[in-house]
Amino acid sequence: MLRTTLALLFSLLVAGSSNSYGGIGFWQVLNAKAEPLQLYWQFPRYFLANINKLPKNTLGLLARHHIPSAQYEYSLHLIKKDQAEAAKLFWRLSLPKISNFQLAKLAQQLLVNKQWDDLKLLNTLGYLEPGFVLNHLNLHNGVIHTQIPEPFLHSLDFLSLNSTIAINRKCQFNVLTMSDHRSGLYKLSALIKTYNKNPEPRQGAFCFSKPVYVGGALKCNNSMSKAANCDWQSTSINKQFLRKFDFVVMMPKYGSANVTRGIMQLNSDANYGIFLHELMHFNGFEDEYVLPKAKQAWLCKMRGLVAPNLYIAQKDEKSPKGWHRSKSCQSGGVAYKPSKDWSILEYQQIKLSDQYRALWLAHIDKIKH
Repeated sequence: MLRTTLALLFSLLVAGSSNSYGGIGFWQVLNAKAEPLQLYWQFPRYFLANINKLPKNTLGLLARHHIPSAQYEYSLHLIKKDQAEAAKLFWRLSLPKISNFQLAKLAQQLLVNKQWDDLKLLNTLGYLEPGFVLNHLNLHNGVIHTQIPEPFLHSLDFLSLNSTIAINRKCQFNVLTMSDHRSGLYKLSALIKTYNKNPEPRQGAFCFSKPVYVGGALKCNNSMSKAANCDWQSTSINKQFLRKFDFVVMMPKYGSANVTRGIMQLNSDANYGIFLHELMHFNGFEDEYVLPKAKQAWLCKMRGLVAPNLYIAQKDEKSPKGWHRSKSCQSGGVAYKPSKDWSILEYQQIKLSDQYRALWLAHIDKIKH
């Protein structure tokens, strides 16, 4: 009994001494510029417990000498500095030796920095656990909507195709918004938030649903040089689901913005000016830049007020009083617009003017709803 007690006391004394010496060695590295690698191997347990307190250049030195915890900590530093490729050299080597908690922290930092290829690699190697980060990766990759948990979407303030989506009967027009990828969902949320700060042409004109994730339910083109175009009619989107709403916004990754038959399609790089420009098309406004030849072939043959902002005169017919020549028609009739200055319908970066807001209001007030 006495021998056992003495042995226990001796071990505690040694452990305490080792911890003290480790602290001294660590202090020397921090303050006396002592050789960190040599001291690390003398007191590895103490250094590992305090490794995130080391200067970054010291961490880098230990990482280059194949110490997994140093490789891990240094890679986090590099990711935060947007040096993703350099970071990958270190975290890949550390993977078999770091804890599940460290793996989760690494995945979270890669998500914060939107390092999608690295997250894909982490998942391929079997180190990305099911849950929050993997769900984000799947959203980014546009996996079929049934593979994204509905509670996860709700936690991000998005909806699924299975969600109940009510319309706002106090609004004149209800708009359903949807996208088949993560950045599209976030862009729609940002556009809606901006719109709601200053609703046009007035409060209560348009109400937007929360963005709905429709991965696998939209078949969209993949060319930035063409108009955004999604074939939703041949997919699993319920047409009755769409008919509840006056208009629909579909946001694929690619393609230029356009509106056809009450459906706006614009890519997830679109800015707010483009969004507002396309929103005016919902109510029949026409572009004041040169229209496509196919559209000119029929529209420019018409006569009179063909849109709230476009009047077409044929032959020697005069323009309406106070209206000015528009670029819209290059063949057929002559097109006129209300303003002599550029408007949002010619250049989307221009703000909506009071004159065009008044035109917009007058037009929607005529619409029975």
